[in-house]
Amino acid sequence: MPRSELSVEASETSYTTADTAASGVVKDKNGRKTYKWHKKFAYQKFQGWRPILTPHNAELFFIAFGVLLIALGVPVLIASLNVVEVKVPYAFKGEMATLSVEARQQKLWEAGDAGVVYDVRVTVPKRMQPPIWVAYELGTYFQNFRRYVRSYDPARMHDGNGTTPISACAPFQYLGGDASLPINPCGQIAQSLFNDTFTFGLVGGAALAVDSSSIAWPSDGEDLYGAVPAENFNSDPALRGGATTTQLLNEDQRWMVWMRPHSKVAVQKLYGRIDVPLEAGQEVVISVANRYNSYAYNGAKAVILTTNSWVGGRNVFLGALYLATGGVCLALALFFFFGYDLGWIWKRRYGDLANVSWLRQHAAELHAQQQFAAAGSIGSGGASANGDGAAQDAEGSLPVVAAAAPEAALQKN
Repeated sequence: MPRSELSVEASETSYTTADTAASGVVKDKNGRKTYKWHKKFAYQKFQGWRPILTPHNAELFFIAFGVLLIALGVPVLIASLNVVEVKVPYAFKGEMATLSVEARQQKLWEAGDAGVVYDVRVTVPKRMQPPIWVAYELGTYFQNFRRYVRSYDPARMHDGNGTTPISACAPFQYLGGDASLPINPCGQIAQSLFNDTFTFGLVGGAALAVDSSSIAWPSDGEDLYGAVPAENFNSDPALRGGATTTQLLNEDQRWMVWMRPHSKVAVQKLYGRIDVPLEAGQEVVISVANRYNSYAYNGAKAVILTTNSWVGGRNVFLGALYLATGGVCLALALFFFFGYDLGWIWKRRYGDLANVSWLRQHAAELHAQQQFAAAGSIGSGGASANGDGAAQDAEGSLPVVAAAAPEAALQKN
């Protein structure tokens, strides 16, 4: 071959190799096409694994998940059962026990800032180790209502009072509707700030101090709220819907806790913690200053004393759900074991092609042909043994046997 032709062929070969390499398609030493990973993805040529779901695989799956869920459920349930929780309803106690709805509201309005003060008592059922968390609960409050959740102004709560309250705060943008008196923090969440207060003590003993210095999320004080003083916030007793605050917004722990809307119908908010143990049988006196008007919608109120665990508060449902689901998985594993391995339900071998419909029909036809051939051989043997007359009788009966053999074979299969 001339030198010029060799150079042209070499150049074409190098161009083709470079071009295919750039496109992600190359050839191996045997000349077969191979693809880079991105081309395999684009051309859907990745090797896949598609496991066959057999009864044995199902048994292993259910056993593994059943054991795992039970192993998780037992410690979660034990930890939850070890949490000591006491709930003390107080909305309809004391002076409020026998009054009508209108009379209860009137009594709150007459009491003013002092509130309606009375005591409720509770006996500690088991020893409670500190920290003992104190919370309050408002029944049927629906703090997750969309219009309520959106009613706040994050910029003013973080940066100060230099801007105009946003429309989402309406109708609690301005005090009394006066545009010269903007409210900060504005909106429905802040305006409805919970204002009942509690003091705790032991019967015949000392008072129990409640620490509320670190009950809010640290990120709230650092990021959401600034060192901003409240302005015209629930300052008029005739217009306010709850408590006010004299602290900077990023320092008032109970206000920051309230500003995080609760997701459930019954609202639970952290009030503080008690750092001394309470022994079983001790009686705790809770002095309530009842100011928050939940009587307009017949809402219940309660104080909660609870300990904690590594899974949080008392939540029996989670551990019970793990155990129930694990038990169902083990029961299904037993079902497949008895039904398949012992043959109580499934009688055939898994993957037996003889049970495919078209193969079963072919097997029946083949069996009928074999029966017909066997009947023919039996008839011809009898004729040779008994002479010509017997042979004629056998020949007359052969069509009957041939006609009956396929039907009998099909019924048998």
